[in-house]
Amino acid sequence: MTDNIFGGLEKFGLEGVLEEGIDIFETAPKKGSGSEKAADADVFSIDNYVYLKEFDCLVCRKKFESYVVKWSKVRLERVEYDLRPIYSPVNHLYYDVLCCPICGHAALSRVFDKITERQIEIVRAQLRPHYKHVEYPKEPTIEQVLDRYKLALLNATIKKAKQGEKAFLCTKITWLYRIKGDDLENEKKFATLAIRGFMKALEEEHTPIMGMEEITILYLMAALSSFLGNYKNALKILSTIIVSKKASQRLKDKSRDLRDFIKNQQIDIGENGVRLQQSVTI
Repeated sequence: MTDNIFGGLEKFGLEGVLEEGIDIFETAPKKGSGSEKAADADVFSIDNYVYLKEFDCLVCRKKFESYVVKWSKVRLERVEYDLRPIYSPVNHLYYDVLCCPICGHAALSRVFDKITERQIEIVRAQLRPHYKHVEYPKEPTIEQVLDRYKLALLNATIKKAKQGEKAFLCTKITWLYRIKGDDLENEKKFATLAIRGFMKALEEEHTPIMGMEEITILYLMAALSSFLGNYKNALKILSTIIVSKKASQRLKDKSRDLRDFIKNQQIDIGENGVRLQQSVTI
């Protein structure tokens, strides 16, 4: 199922872990009930926008430092159709995964310290013995950022994190492959995984999920579906949002914009009835 989605993590010494077939959205047993530089390279200095912050790792009980964004120094330029926020002059996505250099525990910053004792045991037993630290620079390349997110996804999968956490990671990896710009196959692969994960999350978890209410997740699923060329499903979800009393006016407007964009496309139907991929940018 994974189809080498964790490709590139071999450098972390995790070959033995990666050899085992991993389904990232396997349902866990239920219990109880980068920066993108400014145009003027002579003026830009990454030190103005990121700094080292100390964190505690609950897995190995050690402290470590990681670069984080100075939010007072960056500005939101726009939000893309699939809710990806664009900040400048640095890309906040490049610094949103924390990774302990000692044991390999990695996760999105918002959930890094939200780990159960059982999950700590799993990471200690299955990841820490194999993990080899790879330096993450102050100005990482897109390949290094992707490796870091995939390491977080591997952590989340092995420790059986919530479906929403894994789906959100897949969404962000989709965004990163779009930034990379030359790997549409993986961009589609992780968009597909994100949709699958959010569907399971809505079935199994209470909202908010990763800070998002159900109506926002539905819009994100519609946007990802439209990117994949599944216009029928996208339009169905968008129609639901537009008439929903739970949706904000802003989200309804975005839904109408995406719906109108899809309807205005030249959509070809292949012999098997599958809509062919179209570029979606609004």
